[in-house]
Amino acid sequence: MKKAFLFWFILLTNPSLYAQDYPQWPADKPETGFIEESQSREIRLKNDILPQEIDMQDKMRVIITDMMEDASDNLGWPMVELSEYTNEGALQNGGTPYPIRSPRGIDITFQFIINKDSLQAWKSYQSDYAKTRLNSQEANYDNAQSLMESPKYKQYQDSANYYMNLYTTYTTAHQDEGAALFTKDKHPKYYQQKEKEFINKMTDMTQKIHDNSGTEQQEDNWEEQTFRFRNHTTLQVSFRINNFTAEAIDQSLGPIESIPKLYPESGAKVSKMYAIPRNQENKKLVKWNNVLLILLGNFQTKPDQYGYYQAGFNLNGQGDEHTPKKIKSDKVQNISINISGNKSNVEKMVKLIDVEKLNSTIVKN
Repeated sequence: MKKAFLFWFILLTNPSLYAQDYPQWPADKPETGFIEESQSREIRLKNDILPQEIDMQDKMRVIITDMMEDASDNLGWPMVELSEYTNEGALQNGGTPYPIRSPRGIDITFQFIINKDSLQAWKSYQSDYAKTRLNSQEANYDNAQSLMESPKYKQYQDSANYYMNLYTTYTTAHQDEGAALFTKDKHPKYYQQKEKEFINKMTDMTQKIHDNSGTEQQEDNWEEQTFRFRNHTTLQVSFRINNFTAEAIDQSLGPIESIPKLYPESGAKVSKMYAIPRNQENKKLVKWNNVLLILLGNFQTKPDQYGYYQAGFNLNGQGDEHTPKKIKSDKVQNISINISGNKSNVEKMVKLIDVEKLNSTIVKN
């Protein structure tokens, strides 16, 4: 029973193990349900997306998917669509009339497997880690059980209970004294201090079991190895049509220490390659060595104080639900692209992004 419990504990604390039925595991698993809903014309119509907006979304999906399939063939990197969102509301109610509707968009992300051998090595590492972690948890459980049955631990536990009972009995017997019991009488405070003293001793004993188990070191190594394998094995490309605010990385990571370098991509309004150091504020969220941000069309060329590139239609009322729109909601006004992975792989991919073709879909006035 103990081993069964520990095995299920590992499954619950290691979500990646659920995805082993996915052929490209441990690479990210496609959001099949969301993709199907996003591509369903019927569902989008029920979500108050207009027929002409749906046509635009479908047209852009075909253009982008064809481009990614060509890149996959050219580079020899197997490709899969990871996610797609077309049902998210723009900055207006679904029933907003066409003349004043803000731009409708589509977000679509693709994943490429750079090296099948690296993927297999990643799988082997993940499987070995799961076994090691299970053995470690099992040993930790046994050590904790032995500790709690030891004479010293029981002595501390009995002492903590003894002073807790003294405190309860004393305060109950003197409850008529009110606040004075806790301000002038030293007994309650003394009993509480002694109880806390023995609880701390018990905690120190159990903490030593945890510290000596090597669990934290295992988790740190797992994070580092996962990061290394992800960047050697995969590359992800995200396209966002009619994006209200574009960014290179998750802002919750904290400030990017390295200075983003301009990337020479002809036809792009903004093209910056970001090198992301591992020592960020939220290290667990750092997934990629590099992210290339490409902005096409209606974007401000300088980021705001929070690091976001604002769409031009945010600043002139063209993104609200009140102002008549110069460019209607079913037209493409901007495209943001994020390519995430190792720098060399990012550079190979960007050469196959047809910026000129994407620019040709954008309505400028």
